[in-house]
Amino acid sequence: MTLAQHLDTVDLLRARAFAADGYHLAELALADPRGGRAEVEREALALLLADRWGPPDHIGLFGLLHRYGAGEAIPRPWDLLCTSLPDVQLWWVDGRWIVLGTRGDDGASEEDRAAGAAVRLLVCVTEVDPP
Repeated sequence: MTLAQHLDTVDLLRARAFAADGYHLAELALADPRGGRAEVEREALALLLADRWGPPDHIGLFGLLHRYGAGEAIPRPWDLLCTSLPDVQLWWVDGRWIVLGTRGDDGASEEDRAAGAAVRLLVCVTEVDPP
């Protein structure tokens, strides 16, 4: 996908009504981590979104993951995000959070990632506030 297609996807998700769970999650890109494409696309997309809405907030999700692991009930989609993404960039726009992040393949070890496991660029649009 191109950056223009990524923007179109973000706009589509922002415009779409939510089901009861209150979020939309989409994969925008899949890349070999050695090439760094997903991270480069994330930063490029973040710059375009920042032109629209200002600079994003950057938050690490380790604390949220720790709370989740300790048994705290974390609402969707934040439970999914904290178990998949180490950190995110996010914007609050028109009553919705736009969340952008990259993650390695589920279950991949650091060695697997270093050997070339795929990295995914994800976007989430939600009305659920971060806990």
